[in-house]
Amino acid sequence: MKMMMGIEVHCQLSSKSKLFCSCSTDTKDKNPNENTCPICLGFPGSKPKVNKAVIDYGIMVAKALNCKVAEKMYFSRKSYFYPDMSKNFQITQYEIPLAVNGFLEIDGEKIRIKRIHIEEDPAKLVHKGGDITTASYVLIDYNRAGMPLLEIVTEPDFTTPKQVRLFLEKLSSILEHLGVYEAEREASLRVDANISLEGGERIEIKNITGFADVEKALNYEIVRQRGLLRMNMKVERETRHFDADRRVTKSLRKKEYEEDYGYIFDPDLAEVEISKEWLNRIAAKMPELPDQRVQRFVKQYGIDEYQAKVIVYTDKNLADFFEKCCERYKNAEKAAKWIITYLLKSLNWHSISIKQSKVNVDSFIEFLELMDSNTITERYAKELIKEYVDTGISPKELIKGKVKSLSEKDLKDIILKVLEENQKAVQEYLQGKEKSIEFLIGQVLVKTKKQADPKIIRKILLSCIEK
Repeated sequence: MKMMMGIEVHCQLSSKSKLFCSCSTDTKDKNPNENTCPICLGFPGSKPKVNKAVIDYGIMVAKALNCKVAEKMYFSRKSYFYPDMSKNFQITQYEIPLAVNGFLEIDGEKIRIKRIHIEEDPAKLVHKGGDITTASYVLIDYNRAGMPLLEIVTEPDFTTPKQVRLFLEKLSSILEHLGVYEAEREASLRVDANISLEGGERIEIKNITGFADVEKALNYEIVRQRGLLRMNMKVERETRHFDADRRVTKSLRKKEYEEDYGYIFDPDLAEVEISKEWLNRIAAKMPELPDQRVQRFVKQYGIDEYQAKVIVYTDKNLADFFEKCCERYKNAEKAAKWIITYLLKSLNWHSISIKQSKVNVDSFIEFLELMDSNTITERYAKELIKEYVDTGISPKELIKGKVKSLSEKDLKDIILKVLEENQKAVQEYLQGKEKSIEFLIGQVLVKTKKQADPKIIRKILLSCIEK
């Protein structure tokens, strides 16, 4: 059954002030409605003035996504009557967006970018006593009203929900490398996903905030719509909400069409001309982008492309962390291996990024050097890293009193004791049951608290058994 999927990504840009006024975009620890003024509250007679830094950011993103930037652009009013927009219209771009006709490559396939435009964010709705469909009442925080948004609209080129997630991960990495948004900020990247199956209308799923949730929402919709079509039921055009807890979508409203919004040119804002000099100035200060960084990591540090992609696309701060480690720790391949497996696994367990964690370059290098000096085994290190990420305490401090240096004689004595206590396993091994040796190794590791090297244990075990 043929399907079509496209997305609209709303990125909250990290400018210091809002899109059309001088109110701060820093809302951390602010009271509701504290960062507001007559302009972002839409008071009669208030006059907006466009923030040039936002257009600069938009041009950078457009160039990174291979888009054609407009020579002239202007803003329009999109009329709708919801409480999150106090003036009953949103200032956005419709007729002439900032940029069009770009693409982003995902695993060799080009996902076309239809348009990129700038608009203001509505206020934040706080649902009390339930979610968006069941709340008893709603509170409104206008601190978010007027925040600068960049909307990135794709063509319906995605073939699987997983491909959508990979696109979002790569896009997020590009935006971070450009320095135009902060991933940790609440609702800094929100996604509207569109999906239709052959024989049905297009469904839009609004305001999904997690990349994994976008994939889950689309997977659910595929199953739901297929079920309806197989029962010869109609899939009607509508807007739905994704319930992340129950992993289902719920109907919000029948979908509006573009003409329902009554777009008109905003008379309070002048047309903006984007000159070649402006574009050249932005191009000159473009930073290294993720794809370029991946290739440099492969060439400069000798790691494979898969490792480089995981490090770079997961988080710019993680890529910065890796580079800082490599400045002082010369085994880049080992550093990459431990970062993309065990360190990332522990961070994901706590649902935090490297920036939010207590991990730092000095202590992580210390952790790697403990393995290099054979103070701890890799097996023990896999357990130690969990405690290290959890506490941020120096690895040397963590192993004090826990790790004892084992001589080969000490290890052999432990092995002989294990053999004496497990004669049945010894006999089974001698009879050809190879798995018995793994059991014996495990028993030795228990007695040494995983502080001995399994390879050395195996060697001594075999020499003792086969005497």
